[in-house]
Amino acid sequence: MIKTSGEGTAFSISIALAFVGGYADAASFLLAQTFTGHLTGNCVLAAVSAASNEWNLAVHRLLAAGVFIAGILASLTLSQFIPHKWKRYSLAISLCAEVLLVVIASVFLANPAYKAGFIVCMCLALGIQNDALRKTNRISVHSTYMTGMVTTLLQKSFAHFFLMREATEPAAKEANDAAVYVLALMWLTFLGGAITGAMIVVFSHIAGLLLLVLPLSLLAYVEVRKRRVAGMQANGKVLRAG
Repeated sequence: MIKTSGEGTAFSISIALAFVGGYADAASFLLAQTFTGHLTGNCVLAAVSAASNEWNLAVHRLLAAGVFIAGILASLTLSQFIPHKWKRYSLAISLCAEVLLVVIASVFLANPAYKAGFIVCMCLALGIQNDALRKTNRISVHSTYMTGMVTTLLQKSFAHFFLMREATEPAAKEANDAAVYVLALMWLTFLGGAITGAMIVVFSHIAGLLLLVLPLSLLAYVEVRKRRVAGMQANGKVLRAG
């Protein structure tokens, strides 16, 4: 897990990563008939492909599921063993790795014979992103798939409208409403990213996929700058205290 603060990753970055997750998943499915951002869809599609004797496609979809898990493990390993002085830049490092993997994936995609390479790179990228973003505003979130978040959103929305009466603690109501806001916005942004990615990739193919490099690079730059400023402010407080 990337540790950014007690409240998790900044909300604005979380929203941007939700858009990237939706864009990348939709683009990958159009380009390789395989989801690269989550497990459930690929496992179901792999079973369907196997039942239809489409063994090559079934293998690709199972490969995607396995490599996505490997991406999560890679992110966990990074956060565990990265030198202490670089830990505050963990998210930025993950985003830079994602940029590199998207570029390599695009190179693989130029030759249909290397579709498996494309799937490996994209699944690694989104697996890393999935672990890199776990919390925002103290709320558990995901940026590459929505199933669990939508379930939580519905539960908290139901609680807001039907369960929370005047007797409920104001703090509990406020926390519930904040969760509804964050999860709803993350979900809508993910859907917006998926629609945008699908529309662009249909017309631009590989160039549409490479557009992901722009927001990811910008987010990495913003995160590095934010951590540097926070570090300088912390050092200034220490010097004043001394």
